[in-house]
Amino acid sequence: ANPPPVEDYVYLAHHSFPCFQRAGHVTVPLCRSTAGAESGTEIEVELVVEECGGGAKAGTDFEAKVHRITFPAYQDAAVVHIKVVHHEDLWQNSYWFQVRLTGVVRGNGILASPEQATVLVLDDDRWPANLPESKRGGWGINLMLYFVRADRIRRGEKWRKTMIAMCWLPVHSVFVSTIVQKVMVDHVADSILGTSEREKVAWFYGELVFLVLIQLLSLGLNRWADVVQTRNRGRTGGIRQFHRSELLRKFMHLEHSERWLASDASWLYSTIYDAHVITNKAYFQVFVLAQSVVALILSIILVIGLAFWNYIKQQGSLGSGESPGNTQFTMFVAGVLIIIPTGILGVCLRRKITWIAVIARKELECAWFKSCTWIITNWRHFFGLSVKERAALEKRVLKQNGEFVPAHWDARDTMNDTAWITKWIQGVSYCAMLVFGTFALCENRRYGIGAMEVGTFYALCKIYLSVGKYVGRLSDVFVDMQQAIVSLREIAALLNQDDQKSQKREARRWASMASLDCKPELLRRDSDCQRHHISAISFGHGVCFVRPPGNKVGSTFAELRLKRCDVPLGALVHVTARNERILRTFLGLASQVLQPTSEIGDELHDDILGVNVPQGLKVLMLPTGSISLGTTAPSIIEQLESTGAPRSLCIALAECVGLDPERETGSLGTGSSQVFSIVRSLLLDPDVLCAFRPLSVVTIDIRRQISLLLRLWQGGGGLPRIAEFLGQPFPDHVQGAGTQARVYRTSVRSLIIGNPEEDLWGGFPSDVLLDLEEFLWKDDVLPAVNESQSCQPDFGCRIHPV
Repeated sequence: ANPPPVEDYVYLAHHSFPCFQRAGHVTVPLCRSTAGAESGTEIEVELVVEECGGGAKAGTDFEAKVHRITFPAYQDAAVVHIKVVHHEDLWQNSYWFQVRLTGVVRGNGILASPEQATVLVLDDDRWPANLPESKRGGWGINLMLYFVRADRIRRGEKWRKTMIAMCWLPVHSVFVSTIVQKVMVDHVADSILGTSEREKVAWFYGELVFLVLIQLLSLGLNRWADVVQTRNRGRTGGIRQFHRSELLRKFMHLEHSERWLASDASWLYSTIYDAHVITNKAYFQVFVLAQSVVALILSIILVIGLAFWNYIKQQGSLGSGESPGNTQFTMFVAGVLIIIPTGILGVCLRRKITWIAVIARKELECAWFKSCTWIITNWRHFFGLSVKERAALEKRVLKQNGEFVPAHWDARDTMNDTAWITKWIQGVSYCAMLVFGTFALCENRRYGIGAMEVGTFYALCKIYLSVGKYVGRLSDVFVDMQQAIVSLREIAALLNQDDQKSQKREARRWASMASLDCKPELLRRDSDCQRHHISAISFGHGVCFVRPPGNKVGSTFAELRLKRCDVPLGALVHVTARNERILRTFLGLASQVLQPTSEIGDELHDDILGVNVPQGLKVLMLPTGSISLGTTAPSIIEQLESTGAPRSLCIALAECVGLDPERETGSLGTGSSQVFSIVRSLLLDPDVLCAFRPLSVVTIDIRRQISLLLRLWQGGGGLPRIAEFLGQPFPDHVQGAGTQARVYRTSVRSLIIGNPEEDLWGGFPSDVLLDLEEFLWKDDVLPAVNESQSCQPDFGCRIHPV
């Protein structure tokens, strides 16, 4: 290992610090070398807290600040408390920001790796809006209410502006226009026709112009309200993409074993279809619901006002001692008041039928979608299918399509019938109003009976049409919300899936250590680890890995139980086992891709020893194929640059192993994909690289170069040694506040290779040979289990080691 140029150096205790949002803060430990602490001098460093593209916003989610940390003489540890904002009653995906050492402000020391770390903020609230457990059952009405609440909180002032503007729109069409038209017809027009005096005629024409101006002013306000609601409600495309992004972010940060709980097709279907449904049929329908309620209230006010006006007018035209009759208008008011609850009752009566039809349609379409997804994403394997097999596969999809189409028809007809209930109620009521209103108008015009005027009759026609229109909208809103609730349940099940369990366990551990400020020595590593990172990955006694209950056995991972085992670091370690599944599982546990479980597949408690990886080490498991980081056919060089390595080094390393930097990663074959994956992992330059058969499909002419690079990386000092070998510059500085600070990192690297048979180049033998047969418990390989059987093993007979 390369010794540090200065014995006094400062570094962060780890590469990542997970914390819970509800804690309100995160404690970041810093360590100082033992030699520096014992030198009897002080040292002061600068730590920057900043955004890093992880979704956390400075000032909103955390406190961005520059900290000055002083290590007094003879003290080798310090802590920094960073404020994290707790968004109460607001569910959020995990997000992160970074802390970064930028330089030594006072003292003769240097910075050492890790000099920067990620602070992962975990939110254990429930989606949406931290829905309480007592309200998660029933039909899903509470789910809808809390979803609306979450959107209201997220949109803030824009949501309120949109609601006010949407509720103002019917004021013009239902209220102002109706009153203006009635006054024009019954007052102004009758007055002009009934007088012969020129001055009065001019006055009435002036009133006519004034009413027209009121109508235009109302129209202008209506246009203003439409602009406000359009600009503030959020485009449905933007809201839809927001919910899709939430699902995508959740899926991307699931741990490997957590992806077994729901299929990738289920995630894709919810991301595409369910996010679309809840946007159109839940988010925007809330505004439509409020608008319809306001319109119906205005209609009721208008019809009651007309009845009251009729009463006043009749009372003024009758002599003393005569009582005015208002039976006609009482009937018109009652008609409006009957239409509204009757229309809503019609929707409620068909609620169960609509519910069943919507769920059946969605389930069958989801099954068809999953089959199509599999076919489209697995086209590379079609060359191995015979014509008969392809026909059988197509027949299966056509069968699912045949089951979906009738369900779609049923759902469509059910919704159409629901809409026609309110249309029939509105139509019959409107026809009754026309008949009785026409009779009342004729009696008034012919015999002077009653107070029905032409303008009043026109206003009643418009009111009844408005009531029918908005009752129909209410009916559509309720049906749409039923569809939205079905999709909300699916999305809630995915977003509330327990995820990042190992990170949450680590967050609880760091939180418990934060209370030990009085004992800072517990926050630092052993002095040997500080200098050289030489230690071991330790497997506790009886470490198990079992597939969770309900998941079928048959994946690429085996169920196993280990005795106490240590994997030495700082060397090329060759691990063997009696079958590949055990070997792959062991490497997954060592790299923390998989997490140990209990004997029945449950999560381990915090106090149970699992796999212990020394703090501060970056551990990476080599993927077996290429990883595409884009959707627009990215080239090899584009993806290699995303590792953060210099472009010139990326090009030189790719060309060294025979890869064309401009070639698209999607066009790589099996061998080239494995080569690309190795190159990418080397550019990431972890401290420990776990690889399962890294050269199994690499062609013979390239295998020697790959073996040389792997051995050079492990034994020569990591990526800086490869850059030197290729003649490329490699930076060893970090940008500070106007300065450049050198960062020391040990040259020790560890390569753990799992091979059932030796397939590395013969000229590069391994340093350590580790045979898992010595560490497996007796009868550890479980007998074959049928796909339909439970995967819970019985460890009762395996309590003694071999």
